[in-house]
Amino acid sequence: MAHIVLDARGYFTTTGRYIRKLVEWLARCPDDDNRYTLVLPADRLAEWVPPSPRFRAVGSDAPFFSWAEQTDLARLIRSLKPDVVHFCMQQQPVLLGAPRITTFHDLTLLKIHNRKKPLFVSLLRRAVGAVAFAVVAHRGCANVVVSRYSGRDLRRFTGVPERKIVLTYPAADPISEPAVVVTVPFSRFVLFVGNQVPYKNLERLAVAVEELRRTHPDVGLVVAGRIDDDGRLLRERRPDLMNRVHFAGYVSDAQLRWLYENASVYAFPSFFEGFGLPGLEAMRHGCPVASSSATCLPEVYGDAARYFPPGDVQRMARALAEVLDDPELREELVRRGRRKADEYSWERMAAQTLATYRRAIDR
Repeated sequence: MAHIVLDARGYFTTTGRYIRKLVEWLARCPDDDNRYTLVLPADRLAEWVPPSPRFRAVGSDAPFFSWAEQTDLARLIRSLKPDVVHFCMQQQPVLLGAPRITTFHDLTLLKIHNRKKPLFVSLLRRAVGAVAFAVVAHRGCANVVVSRYSGRDLRRFTGVPERKIVLTYPAADPISEPAVVVTVPFSRFVLFVGNQVPYKNLERLAVAVEELRRTHPDVGLVVAGRIDDDGRLLRERRPDLMNRVHFAGYVSDAQLRWLYENASVYAFPSFFEGFGLPGLEAMRHGCPVASSSATCLPEVYGDAARYFPPGDVQRMARALAEVLDDPELREELVRRGRRKADEYSWERMAAQTLATYRRAIDR
């Protein structure tokens, strides 16, 4: 049997759904030719349950973007004697000595200044990232991207040939747990799900909701997701908006289902995305979506969202108002959203990824 190693260190994070679903559906694929080893965070290794006898796991303490990633993780992977290694996120050892495949979700690291770091540190990290990503993209057998937009971005930043790019769209499953009520202080609410880093554009969304309340005083903004440093900074910088914004913090899947099913509109104001999974999840649960027109989002959502330029607060507020005020538009967006969500499949994504493994092994 061929041995495939997956760098799954992001498995337990909020952005690890891609890895979890890939592993789940690889285990379901008809496949007697391969065995799999996952590299998981060492301190959470005991939490993982193998989905089939063909899967096992080892632990690593190497943080992302660290020297240990370049040395200790590389040694660990080489000791496993893989036929191919799939890095499920782009951070990885540059020197490996084994065939590799990388999933590039987006190139945000190369586009934005991390305000938590001094400017020179952020610029240095972007420069190092640009070189490292280019090296691994060219050295790899294949580079998996999650949207056509991400593929174009990868080519633009690394110059990797198109023949080395494989498109595999993620998907959005319905949340199976029964909905659990989340207490919110508004009779109607706009929903935002995710972290609060600046490129997610939460501050402009809060200002747009403030504009919206001039004609819709019962509407507020609910932010679901662990409150990070950027969220706390926003609350300190814009206390004038906080009566209109409710930070729900971390929510369970059951609570998230309730939020999707009870929000008046899901707002996705981001400047940069690789796929935009939360909007698709909202569609899956019958919530109409108003989205930024930036990057991959029109590609992924098609005609199932109301779009606005992410930098234009007035047009953002107007798009939200249109969804709130027009029952026929809401009904049409809900119908189109469910249909759009049905177009994506984790099973198909895993089958396409498995085919990529096989091509790499047969080279």
